[in-house]
Amino acid sequence: MGMEVGVVQEQDQTLGILVVDDRVENLEDMQELLEEIERPVHCIDSGAKALEFLAQTQVGLVLLDVQMPRMDGFEVARRMREDPRTRFTPIIFISGMIQTDDVLSQGYGAGAVDFMSKPVQPAILLHKVRALLEHEQYRSSLLRLSQQLERERAFNASILDNTAEGIMVVGDDGRIRFANPAIARMLGCTSDELAGSELLGWIDTPHEDHWHTSSFHQHWQRGETLRLHDANLRNCEGRSVPVALSCSPLPDGQQAMILLALDMSVVRDLHRQLESLAITDALTGLLNRRGFLQELQASISRNERTGQKAALLFLDLDGFKLINDSLGHEAGDKVLRWVSGQLKACLRPYDRLARIGGDEFTVILDSLNSPSDAASVAHKLIDQISGEQQFEGMHFNLGASVGIACLPADGTTIEDVLRAADTAMYAAKRGGRRQFRFYDAEAQPLS
Repeated sequence: MGMEVGVVQEQDQTLGILVVDDRVENLEDMQELLEEIERPVHCIDSGAKALEFLAQTQVGLVLLDVQMPRMDGFEVARRMREDPRTRFTPIIFISGMIQTDDVLSQGYGAGAVDFMSKPVQPAILLHKVRALLEHEQYRSSLLRLSQQLERERAFNASILDNTAEGIMVVGDDGRIRFANPAIARMLGCTSDELAGSELLGWIDTPHEDHWHTSSFHQHWQRGETLRLHDANLRNCEGRSVPVALSCSPLPDGQQAMILLALDMSVVRDLHRQLESLAITDALTGLLNRRGFLQELQASISRNERTGQKAALLFLDLDGFKLINDSLGHEAGDKVLRWVSGQLKACLRPYDRLARIGGDEFTVILDSLNSPSDAASVAHKLIDQISGEQQFEGMHFNLGASVGIACLPADGTTIEDVLRAADTAMYAAKRGGRRQFRFYDAEAQPLS
């Protein structure tokens, strides 16, 4: 029997929740619990129906049962990750299965962001649902902003073919004959001050020494249009102004050209902001998982090119779950920010620190003389955050287990190096926590 309840017309692109479970009573209980979230709730009683629903409707989160007939939750998750429309939709598995290492490996391998046991604890579930919905709403907003930026770039390109904000007429001697008010404002002077001055005196890049050998003059001589999308003007105070330039010969033997300048400051700043947001962890301000993977690939490439020794440290907090359970998730977030600051204080300015999820942190160390350098850093990090701590009126006991993978001995790809460091970290936990371990390929071979 198909079942769909609590479907509310989504407005302002508010993303709802999809609950998938083959037991009707579980769907009804989950719908009642999620009413507090004030988001649309869609309930589906099979994996196949859930995939059909997702093909038509965008949601912000999927709460997915594992043990279902015909198509289990793991298969639903794998198919979601193969579909571009649902590739990044967060999934929480909710199951009565015992969370063995094999079950967790299957769940996270299928693309889940969390795994909760039945019966769920309402407070914990609601906190995680709110956090993931907020993150998905933020990701969707960022995607819309990126799409808007691409539309604006296309629009700006069409402007370059017709008109632009700044207009100058330049004679064949390289001197400005006319400048409109827009270009004058862009350069921080008056149109009269521009008139009669040399164009090259206002061009920062591309750098040209002489007018008659410049690309502007040469294109004019050939009767061709010169377009520069990443140029820079120099204003009257000497500061650089990013612009897109289009320079075309004027017709009818006027012995002059028209230069159109479009101020790209806002667009380039917005692009830089988008790039920064995409690789930054919103809670701590550190690199997120995407930013970390980019930096790890760069370190691997440097090692291949120069032979420079490097290491990856994989750090997992000991005792953090107890802090979350006893003090609450808001306090847990504060502790994570405190930990980030403490770890950063132990590192060199050019070491790369990232939070890749939950209470997991990574550190990329370059320019090492020997593995003992990495061991020294790991020891310092553990000492810095371990023990009884006080922060903003909170008292808590914390520790850290660290796994170390060396480049290139423990891997030459992102996957191998990360797996080696993760394996070493779990060895440190099994060894008693609050310690570090180097990856041992013989003791713990990569699978």
